[in-house]
Amino acid sequence: MTNAVSEESRWPGWLGWIQDHAWASFLLLGGLLVVMSAALAPLSETRDGTPTATPTSCPEASPPQEGPLSAALVLRSLPRDTTVFTDRTAELEALVRSVREAQGRGPALPVHVIDGLPGVGKTAFAVHAAHLMTDRFPDGQLFVNLNGPTTGRSPVQPGDALASLLAAAGVPAGQIPVGDNATAVTEARAAM
Repeated sequence: MTNAVSEESRWPGWLGWIQDHAWASFLLLGGLLVVMSAALAPLSETRDGTPTATPTSCPEASPPQEGPLSAALVLRSLPRDTTVFTDRTAELEALVRSVREAQGRGPALPVHVIDGLPGVGKTAFAVHAAHLMTDRFPDGQLFVNLNGPTTGRSPVQPGDALASLLAAAGVPAGQIPVGDNATAVTEARAAM
């Protein structure tokens, strides 16, 4: 950041010293990183000294562990639920009932579509319903904001949405398909 500032502009007070001695800010930052890593290291171990699993680990990639870590890590990337949700009781009950009935018939779930004008609360409804049905999806729940009608933002492309889902599921970035042919890349990511 210090290199981006032109010679004509000066930072106020002690920040001006950092501007003149950019190397010192990097040394200070490096030292702070080492100290924080050392301070946080004990938090990444259990009481018996074994390392804890990280949230980005993929439960399928490692064998189940005995003891306190035997429960599989479950990814839930839902946004925070609203504390005040009103006026969609009938629709909410219909959705929950449909999911419950579909799960009773077998492992395949139908797709449920929520439509409406921008700003009417479609995302809030979907997120609230997902929080209510957390126990019905013990393997996890993933959320992707597609930026549909968001002013000033382009909608998320299918390939990009798939890449974010694969990354959230623990697929290393180097294993997520890339290339110049967007259709082929999207298909490869969907196949993963």
